[in-house]
Amino acid sequence: MIDFSLRISIFLVAFSSLMAWQWYSPRGTLLQWRQRWRHNLILLMLGALCVRLIQPVLLSIVALSNQGEGWLTQLGLPLWALVLISILLLDCLIYWQHRLFHRVPLLWRLHRVHHSDPELDVSSAIRFHPVEIVMSLCIKATAVWLFGIPVEAVLIFDVLLNASAMFNHTNVRLSPRLEKWVKVLVVTPDMHRIHHSRISEEANSNYGFFLSIWDAFFGSKRPEAMNGDEGLNIGMPGTKAYQPNTLGDLLLMPLKNFKKSRKSE
Repeated sequence: MIDFSLRISIFLVAFSSLMAWQWYSPRGTLLQWRQRWRHNLILLMLGALCVRLIQPVLLSIVALSNQGEGWLTQLGLPLWALVLISILLLDCLIYWQHRLFHRVPLLWRLHRVHHSDPELDVSSAIRFHPVEIVMSLCIKATAVWLFGIPVEAVLIFDVLLNASAMFNHTNVRLSPRLEKWVKVLVVTPDMHRIHHSRISEEANSNYGFFLSIWDAFFGSKRPEAMNGDEGLNIGMPGTKAYQPNTLGDLLLMPLKNFKKSRKSE
């Protein structure tokens, strides 16, 4: 079974390391970090109460109960190959899940909580409505069962997804030379910033969280912001200045209508 202390330790090390990086070498000044961090950390705790602490266990139980079954197991490949293919499949699934949450109005109502953050830093990676977290878990559990994904792949991907999501939301800038090579395979902060634009066309691009190949392959890659990086306005797509002021605003956001941002299209 899963070593909870190890998983939590990896999360804390990654989170604190990225937080220190953006603190000592920020790409820009964060003006509203106190309120944002309070809200984002509370959402993290609410999400943990729902599924974050049991998510690895549930996915692992599904994986362990389906050993020898599922589409992948019929290929007769060695474990290392199954793990590699499974990670690619899960990351592709997360890409399409993310894209679906932008395109389906009911799902977008949930996902816009994440996009309502008026600034981006490592805490933005944990800003998700608890209901969206539960739905995401169900989607991943279904994929694990259907494909017969081995438990090793589930655990490795869980760590990779969380670490990469925190990385590409961090308020840092890679050197141009490093950015050029890293973004070929992995989503960088500069790439993901465009996805958090208030301009809907930009928000409907760069959906990847871990691997950058899916946006390039499925035609949703946007290498540069329309008005340049300095002109990129972070926040709720379709609005000029909207931002939630209270935790209640965040939790009730799926129930509210926004005439200009009902859908990020």
